[in-house]
Amino acid sequence: MHNELPEIPEITVPLKVYFFDTDAGGVVHNAAYLRMVEIARSDLAEKLGWPLALMNTEECPVVTRAEIDYLKPARLGDELRIHSRLAGMERARFYIETVITSAATGEVLCRCRQTLATVQLRSGRPRSVRKDWRAKWPRLAE
Repeated sequence: MHNELPEIPEITVPLKVYFFDTDAGGVVHNAAYLRMVEIARSDLAEKLGWPLALMNTEECPVVTRAEIDYLKPARLGDELRIHSRLAGMERARFYIETVITSAATGEVLCRCRQTLATVQLRSGRPRSVRKDWRAKWPRLAE
């Protein structure tokens, strides 16, 4: 199964800043960055063999921690690049790192590191990180 997975577990998603992302001054609101991170993380999950349609059946990735650094503001109308990657795995947790940059300048605007656990929906109990991920990217296992 891991043969279908990409060689590098990462994705870059283009995104434009819309009015609903901003405050009254046209600057991206801090909570909007988390929505952007979620978009890229969801697209990454699909690329890594975990389609959204399956996330509400047996097991689901659950964010247990999010660390975010706001470095420079994005503004209304800006074109952004959201780059997410699988950064590491433990037995029952995995880590996704996301960097949001300006498409125009390449400047880093925001960095986020999230810890996720796979949870069995029926029981609410944690599950091991996917075996196909461990087989494909053993260098990421801690």
